Amino acid sequence: MYDLNKILKVGGAPGYFGPASLDSAFIIDISAGYGVNPTVTKLKPMAMARTFNSSVVLPSGDVVVTGGSGVASVDMTTSTLMPEIWSPKTGEFRRLKPMAVPRDYHGTSTLMLDGRIAVGGVGSCGGCVDRYDFQILTPPYLLDANGNPANRPVITAAPATAALGSTVNLTTDRSAASFALVRMSATTHAVNSDQRRVPLMPASTNGTSYQLALPADAGALLSGNWMLFAMDEKGVPSVAKVVRIQ
Repeated sequence: MYDLNKILKVGGAPGYFGPASLDSAFIIDISAGYGVNPTVTKLKPMAMARTFNSSVVLPSGDVVVTGGSGVASVDMTTSTLMPEIWSPKTGEFRRLKPMAVPRDYHGTSTLMLDGRIAVGGVGSCGGCVDRYDFQILTPPYLLDANGNPANRPVITAAPATAALGSTVNLTTDRSAASFALVRMSATTHAVNSDQRRVPLMPASTNGTSYQLALPADAGALLSGNWMLFAMDEKGVPSVAKVVRIQ
């Protein structure tokens, strides 16, 4: 769920073992509410067909797709090493630097507090090679035009807890252009049903101090731990502050 009520669905296969993977991608919009058919929009396909892949939503709303296999298989002979990133602004995918290690069946990927992605695991499937290691994927928004680490905003003050429908007081070291909450979550079997991003709009601004309005809907902003990010005008994110929604 890369935005409120909007879900990105990618890849998969028509059967669990044997058939070729799909490169298809869709947006599922559930904003009409419970009991109403969602609006499904087909997107341009991914660069690579894949199943048993993982996807991670970034604080910017972009989604990074990692791992998977070109065929619904657990033998890792058709592993997809090329990650790609989807932009909700363009609706298109673009390729990232290939990974060195297959991450498909029983692989996992998770957003970290610093905006990077931990990609790891794979195996436990008979003929697979079990891997217990992780690699760190650095998304493009953390690099400048020369490939060096981008200059990042810093959140200097934020609350540890917040209530539904309240406002959050946040201070940064320089001007920030946008804000988002990304829920802490975990992946299993290529599914992360708890992953979601909630963009936040400032209710008021005073220099580098902001009051951010939180949704009052408990179905949108679930209770628990969230990562609060501030981003500059180029979309470069801060290191997140953890906020517990009560």
